[in-house]
Amino acid sequence: MKLSVYILICLIFICTNITNNALAVPVSYQTPFEKAHWQFSGDQFGCEITHRVQSFGTLQLSAAPGEPLALSLQADWLSLNNTQSQAWVVPASWQEKTQHPLAETSLNWFGSKAISQKSTAAFLEALEQGHTWQVAITSPDSQYLINASPVSTRSVANQFRLCRQQLLPKPFTYLRRLELKFAPNSSLLNASHEQDLYAVYRYIQADPSIVEVLVDGHADASGDHLANLVLSKERSDEVVSRLIELGVSAKMIQTRHHGTRTPVASNNSTEGRELNRRVTLRLVKTVQNATKTSASRAKNESF
Repeated sequence: MKLSVYILICLIFICTNITNNALAVPVSYQTPFEKAHWQFSGDQFGCEITHRVQSFGTLQLSAAPGEPLALSLQADWLSLNNTQSQAWVVPASWQEKTQHPLAETSLNWFGSKAISQKSTAAFLEALEQGHTWQVAITSPDSQYLINASPVSTRSVANQFRLCRQQLLPKPFTYLRRLELKFAPNSSLLNASHEQDLYAVYRYIQADPSIVEVLVDGHADASGDHLANLVLSKERSDEVVSRLIELGVSAKMIQTRHHGTRTPVASNNSTEGRELNRRVTLRLVKTVQNATKTSASRAKNESF
């Protein structure tokens, strides 16, 4: 009887070790080289490179106006939350091996998509050098190793770099409502204003759904009421003049000045007065054209 119990315990121990060892070996996914394909797409609103990993999902490197590169993995059947996975750049199977990854970043999972915008530039360089992307995933049930197939990657990497050079300076989410702050008793535009106004001009040129630009000048409550009304007009006029100089049609622009009538903060503090010395600039879209434009670039702004 004691021998039988001992044998049973040994069998359980052996089975447990076998199971644990099996779980410790990640399930590997990679598209065969003869079927591997890297695809580029892009315009002024965004650039992306995608690579299909057979039976698992899609790897993607994306660039959007004013944003760092985003590396992402869209899974077909795996969904995780509050979890991180490590992504690496490693030499291809035919290249000299290194002891450590050439680059790495952490992907954060949100359902079926994992994404990172940190330390991602090296992943673009990896495509130019023929290196491999890897993602190690640990789920409650198993472990997975996702491998990119570094075949014909240099061409799409070059296309991606050229596309990034043509990207708009800022996205619509930034430009749709701008607050340009001014110095006391001043209507002069500074370098930051110039950058933002140039970004507005570029966006209007690229997006035909923009039909109106609303410019509103404001002042803080320091000094004479009438003088502040005039100052708010000078500020809005300066912004409008610069937009027209850049190439924005005057017919698109509506300008108003409000003096001290609509403060956004208390004028009793230095910080509040600074916030009130402003010109607000808003971009208005037509609903029909905005829908078409949004649809055409939705995939570029989805991260």
